[in-house]
Amino acid sequence: MSLGESIKLRRDVLGISLRDLADRIGVSHTTVNKYEKNILIPDSECLIRLSDILQIPVASLIRPQNDQIRLNPVAFRSKKLKKREEKQITAETKEWLARYLQIERLSGSHRTFVMPKGFRRKIASFDEAEKAAKDLRKVWDLGSDPIENLTTLLEDKGIKIGIISGITKFDALFTECDDNPIIVLKKDLPRARQRFSLAHELGHCLLDVEGGLDEEKAMHRFAGAFLVPSEKVIFELGEKRHKLSIKELMLLKEKYGLSMAAWVYRAKDLGIISPALYVKVQKIFSRQGWKKEEPGDTVSGEVPVFMSTLVFKSHAEGLISTSKAAELLNQNISTFCSFEGESDFEQSAMLCG
Repeated sequence: MSLGESIKLRRDVLGISLRDLADRIGVSHTTVNKYEKNILIPDSECLIRLSDILQIPVASLIRPQNDQIRLNPVAFRSKKLKKREEKQITAETKEWLARYLQIERLSGSHRTFVMPKGFRRKIASFDEAEKAAKDLRKVWDLGSDPIENLTTLLEDKGIKIGIISGITKFDALFTECDDNPIIVLKKDLPRARQRFSLAHELGHCLLDVEGGLDEEKAMHRFAGAFLVPSEKVIFELGEKRHKLSIKELMLLKEKYGLSMAAWVYRAKDLGIISPALYVKVQKIFSRQGWKKEEPGDTVSGEVPVFMSTLVFKSHAEGLISTSKAAELLNQNISTFCSFEGESDFEQSAMLCG
């Protein structure tokens, strides 16, 4: 990836217009256009300003990159997204993935995703989506207990997981690049919402919907069943309920990492509560504003660690320099060398020498 392509990519990621960027670095918009087309090369002072405005280290901005990231078509499932926002999401996904693939090459470490036995699978009903989730748990030997860390589980299976920021109407997406399955999540999603989004996108990785079945509802059913199998829902709630306790739902949300709303939906799907009670609970959630933010949503989500682990390992082994390690994590050197947010020179020397 050329310098001009890097500038344009970061500008798209941050939603900065060409004219706005030109004003902020003190040049004409035609000059920025020439930068992006590699007709002109910005001087060192301009590069520093670009680095600051585009929120990317200079080394990352100018790094040589031969990868031409080609993603399989991304199906944006939110109808609220504008074309500009879709473009930003795609651009940031490519920028993150370029760094991910680079550290895999430099470290010589690569996890390969193996399609589970019995998948990829065609489904034509919600019951088949439920069964697919149950079968996947069996193939992966997960039992029926809560999954402690879904992000780590999927990374260990070879799925690349990234976090991007800035798009408020976006939760997650699934795509592929050279047969690598990829799930990208919005930064700062609450834990339960993040886990459900991960499980939902996993469904898109493993299932093909046919027969006119609503694809998104099918993936919702798969996600709920994967996170909390039917036998555990019945174990926790009982076979029939006439009322549900909000505090009970809050405890179950914490235990299984599944939202209160998703628990109610699971109870309705499995016939534990009546459709009438489901509607009643939905009205309560609406009045409380819980359809946007539930109690306990301040709990932060899980963090992908495989890419960062490769960077730290490669740096410790001397395969990459400190500046390269910081670049791959999209950090400046002082941030990379700090420990738990503390800027300590002695500690930094131990970590980054």
